[in-house]
Amino acid sequence: MAGALILAALAISTTADYQGVLDRMRNDQELPGVSAVITHHDEIVFAGASGMADLETRRPMTPATVVYSGSLSKVFTAVLTLRLVEEGKLSLRDPVAGIATQSSSKAPVITVAHLLTHASGLEREGNFGYWFSADFPDRKALADYLLSTELREQPGTSLHYSNVGYAKLGLVIEDKGGQTYSDALRTRLLEPLGMTSSGTPGPGAAMSSGYTPVGRMIPNEDRPFAGVGRAVGNRHIREYHDAAAMSPAFGIYTSACDLARLTRFLLGHGGSDVLSTGMRKRMRTRQASGWGLGLKLGTLDGRRVARHEGWFAAHRSHMLLDIEADISIVVMTNSDSGSPAKIAEALHEAILKKNQSDAMFGVALHISGE
Repeated sequence: MAGALILAALAISTTADYQGVLDRMRNDQELPGVSAVITHHDEIVFAGASGMADLETRRPMTPATVVYSGSLSKVFTAVLTLRLVEEGKLSLRDPVAGIATQSSSKAPVITVAHLLTHASGLEREGNFGYWFSADFPDRKALADYLLSTELREQPGTSLHYSNVGYAKLGLVIEDKGGQTYSDALRTRLLEPLGMTSSGTPGPGAAMSSGYTPVGRMIPNEDRPFAGVGRAVGNRHIREYHDAAAMSPAFGIYTSACDLARLTRFLLGHGGSDVLSTGMRKRMRTRQASGWGLGLKLGTLDGRRVARHEGWFAAHRSHMLLDIEADISIVVMTNSDSGSPAKIAEALHEAILKKNQSDAMFGVALHISGE
């Protein structure tokens, strides 16, 4: 009985530790609000938030608050692409038509795998100035650009992160799947995983407001990013704008709770009707460019991790997967000043310490006979 009471006290203390990380780092980064969810195996071990989703109404941030995922949208797009691969409608080795076909005899061959792993040779943004104009290309404008563009280098020769490459995957998903991208996202990924607060285009219900950092415009007053609106205290609000054909690259909205469903799925829990566990393992396996299939691979404190970050309309987010420990962490913020990656890493350190303490305490309990 005493052992059970001590374990319960430790659980409460650990939750307070995670919350303390959010509160402290929100203050340090001068964020209006931040939300986070930590999972271990297939269980949520922490879901919390700090600060405000909207400064004018004083609406608090919660783990269910909807935030733009930014480039985490690429992970959604990668899953949809790989589902078509498993259904036999597409192959990773398939050439992708309609890109850089200046010369029919010497046209470079860009494959689905090149697009997924940022090895296509495409520029990051193309010739679109949408970050300043909010004029995002529609399907035709994107297709016209891709058809006429010149590549930075030959496909497969180097890594160069490309938003337009993932936007092209959105067109591929539509062409091969026979649905609009938003419908494919909803019916083939979100609904099967129970992600009820996610979608595109935005804004979603209960959407957080996004803000510039305290006392400054982004990037500056002479040429601010698109959507910078009225002053709210010592910040400016960032107003919603639809990413149109770029949505598969950075326009999906979601919540920390929903995103944690996706991270558990990526680590192999549930979702066999969406992707096989083998394909999800392949996503987490290093490809020729150094990336996984839609995931950035690396190490953190000597541990093998997969991750992705996102930034759109002053909403910033981060997804961190500790593959061997079966831990996932998602962090979402509503300011351009945010560094959710640093918050995720601090939470990762906290849960590792908690797990080490649990292991040591379990041995002590056993020895004491409790």
